[in-house]
Amino acid sequence: MAGQHIKDTQWADPRLEVELEMQNEDLSKSRDSIEAAKHKYEQLYRKYASLFHLAPIGYLVIDRDGVIHEINLFATISLNAPRSKLIGRCITDFIHRDDQHGFYFQKLNCQKNMETTIFELKIKKADGVFFDAQLQMQAISKKFGEEPEFSVALVDITDHVQLSSSFALQQNCLELVCRATDMEELLGGYVQLVKSYLQCDAVGIRIRDDAGNIPYEAYDGFSQAFYESENPLSLYTDQCMCIDVIKGKRNSDLPYFTPKGSFYINGTSRFLSTASSEELGTTRNVCNAHGYESVALIPVPIHENIRGLIHAADCRENRFPIRVVESLEKAGARLGLALHRFQLQEKLRDLVNALRDLSSHLLTVQEDEQRRIAMELHDQCGQDLNVLKLHLKGIQNRLPDDATDLIQECDKLLTYSDKIIDDIRNIAHGLKPAALDALGLTIAAEQMIREFSTYSKVQVETDIDLLDQIKDPMAQVCLFRIFQEVLTNIHKHAQATWVLVATKREGDIIHIRIEDNGIGFDAHKQSDRTNGSKGMGLSALALRCRMIGAELSIDSEAGKGSRLTICLPCPNKTVSQ
Repeated sequence: MAGQHIKDTQWADPRLEVELEMQNEDLSKSRDSIEAAKHKYEQLYRKYASLFHLAPIGYLVIDRDGVIHEINLFATISLNAPRSKLIGRCITDFIHRDDQHGFYFQKLNCQKNMETTIFELKIKKADGVFFDAQLQMQAISKKFGEEPEFSVALVDITDHVQLSSSFALQQNCLELVCRATDMEELLGGYVQLVKSYLQCDAVGIRIRDDAGNIPYEAYDGFSQAFYESENPLSLYTDQCMCIDVIKGKRNSDLPYFTPKGSFYINGTSRFLSTASSEELGTTRNVCNAHGYESVALIPVPIHENIRGLIHAADCRENRFPIRVVESLEKAGARLGLALHRFQLQEKLRDLVNALRDLSSHLLTVQEDEQRRIAMELHDQCGQDLNVLKLHLKGIQNRLPDDATDLIQECDKLLTYSDKIIDDIRNIAHGLKPAALDALGLTIAAEQMIREFSTYSKVQVETDIDLLDQIKDPMAQVCLFRIFQEVLTNIHKHAQATWVLVATKREGDIIHIRIEDNGIGFDAHKQSDRTNGSKGMGLSALALRCRMIGAELSIDSEAGKGSRLTICLPCPNKTVSQ
């Protein structure tokens, strides 16, 4: 009983009760603080979890092996799969095989340096469609001994990449248009540029000809069977979507036509299974029959007419979105301008060739006419003058010895007749050099050069024996006329005291050089002059060289003389045998 009393007395100690009450109060406050903190942290967690899951970019948390532990809503949308099917999968399952090594290297570098790394790669959605992505990776601090984790921010940059690719396509197309020298180079280069831009299976370019056919002038990726069935299309006998696009038939109300007349479809099988007969129209469905799901037909316009089309095809769906088609339309417009330029160049080339043929014909006619006149002067006028001279001599012989005045007049007339005969002979020789036909180009040229040196008082050095190797009569006549023209110009304008005429052979080319030490002239300004003061000298020289397939070059500066060089093809038959 005494012990029980002592125990009751101890529990009844007021100081102990106060202390217990104070402890209970502290515990209650601590509990309230913990509850408040818990509520606060729950709110913060919900807030930041909401920010994480509803962020406008993708966020993932992966471990060292790349296994996904956390993923937000935007990332699941980007990968086109529910969260439940992404958690636990390896992120490399969604990375293009060509970028696997790069991703591993970036992850290793991030873990080693504990720094944020940013890089780009291609990500594959759950349905197999790839898109361009930018990844920002950062290592998450863990306790010692625990496996590291990484936070990954994922941003879809497909639009940015496509915009950059579109700009690069337009720039590359423009450079190709400026660089291409013929249709084969232009169209072949265009096919490769478009195929590289689209990363698709096949690209071809059809060009309409004058008969209404629209064959592939260049293509890459189409099978031989597809090419053989599709190449011989005609605007007049065939019906298909290619024909409609080139003819400009389009229905802007239908979703697969653009306002500029392009046709594009990203699921031919789906389209054919649901389209009405009116929507199908005249299409033959050849692309679908060969497995192409995505098809784009881009017109190539020249002013108001459509000259051809760019045909792109791929076995996968959704390869040609509208922004890609619009970019191809810009490329098609540039191709149309290039084709128009080639058309104009071809017309200009035809006109130049026609003018050259006409000029050559005129020179040939001129040579023939000069030959005819020379023969008439020599055979007709020359003989008539000789007869006249004989009659004068006969009259003089019948005059009496005391008719001194008449005898002297006859002597004057006979002397004047000889001068006329010599003048006619010289004119005939200039119109048709007899030595050229009788003795060859070398002797005829040497004779002409000696006569030039005599009347011009200009020293001339020659080395022209190789001229005898030129057997073509047209080439001989043209070169003789060129020598005449050049020496005449030197005498009239150059004020030279020395001239060199030399020949040299290099392989199948004979080089003819005519050089003087005269006052020279500005060859560039002279060739640019278009008025009548230019004269026909240089133009005639160039034309005669073109007639015989020779190249003419003139090097001259004021005060430094002139050098004319002719390079004439002359196959060495002895060497070739």
